[in-house]
Amino acid sequence: MSLSHEVIIIGGGPGGSTLGSLLAKKGVDVAIIEREVYPRFHIGESLLPATMPLYKEIGFYETLKSGKYIDKYGARFVDFKSQDEVYFGFRDGFNPDIPNAFEVERSQFDRDILNHASLCGAKVYQPARVKSAQCTKTQATLQTTLGEMTCEYVIDATGRDALFGKQNKLRTAHPDLNNVAVFAHYTGVKRNPGLDEGDITIGLLPNRAWTWLIPFKGERTSVGVVCTSSIFKVGSDLEEYLHTMLSMSERVKDMMKDAERCTEISVISNYSHVSETYCGDRWMMAGDAAVFLDPIFSSGVHVSCTSAKLASEVILKCLKDRLSILDEDRGARYKKELDKGVSRFHNLISLFYGDNFVQQMKKTLTLENSRKAFTSAVAGDMWNDNNFLFQKNVL
Repeated sequence: MSLSHEVIIIGGGPGGSTLGSLLAKKGVDVAIIEREVYPRFHIGESLLPATMPLYKEIGFYETLKSGKYIDKYGARFVDFKSQDEVYFGFRDGFNPDIPNAFEVERSQFDRDILNHASLCGAKVYQPARVKSAQCTKTQATLQTTLGEMTCEYVIDATGRDALFGKQNKLRTAHPDLNNVAVFAHYTGVKRNPGLDEGDITIGLLPNRAWTWLIPFKGERTSVGVVCTSSIFKVGSDLEEYLHTMLSMSERVKDMMKDAERCTEISVISNYSHVSETYCGDRWMMAGDAAVFLDPIFSSGVHVSCTSAKLASEVILKCLKDRLSILDEDRGARYKKELDKGVSRFHNLISLFYGDNFVQQMKKTLTLENSRKAFTSAVAGDMWNDNNFLFQKNVL
């Protein structure tokens, strides 16, 4: 017996769950297939203010502000050489409606947002795994651990696994972002006082390396180090590696002086990638399955959820006439619109990896319009064409 839905989403992370919520709220018969049992550990723990309007649209914002997650009002970048810092306070951006975001433990956040999709009306199959997928011009057929499933449209939201991207050999590593991230959770990390407690701290280190400190509600803090793959030694003592790298910044060293690791250390390498195309007649890729950049500006979840919004608009149009996603250039327009914001993120990342980012930004932020423009960009408002940084191709 075959299970059938109008739309099937493979992957129940933030992007897949957001897409499921959007479609279900429009009355679409949509299902989400998630292979893992939640809660489970995942990276990508710092949200951006620009995602908040979308969470309000699907009704998930109430969960975020319920008290289980810590508010994030800004991001600070600290230079290891001078200990000088630049601070982006999100209230200073162009959009007063997005003054904050949240820091989230993904084990809890992913469970919450997938449950929200279910409450919106999406059918959730969990745990269940897609073994293979075949698409014709009229439907998609999935072979799963629950049996055969069919649908009119299927969306690959499988993250770095990128089912369709790998199956169709569409993915390539990003040539200038070949990095390695080493990370774990700690208790006892020193925090900023008051409303700044939930702000992310980025420590700039030598040789294009950097570290993040992301505080969660309660005692835990996510701590990670990113460096180029050319200087990371495979087989290193990871505990010693983290200690050595974190000690290169006096500010970070002070914040970590009473810290104790409370999870295993994880390593991810060569994670930045792009895809040749994001769509076929009956399939689309969304979120990390389509594209993922360096995590320096916490773009991962935001890009995933933005792609979910863009994909939902395409799918809703296709369901009206049952046409192919490629008809009327829908797929091409989806890729162009998604790539627009991703390209702007990439330009901001390139600026970060240039010389004297902290000093340059401190000077730039003394000018009100520039402060608003760059703060909005750091807040993730990359699809706002009214920002003069985009109009003048600064980013």
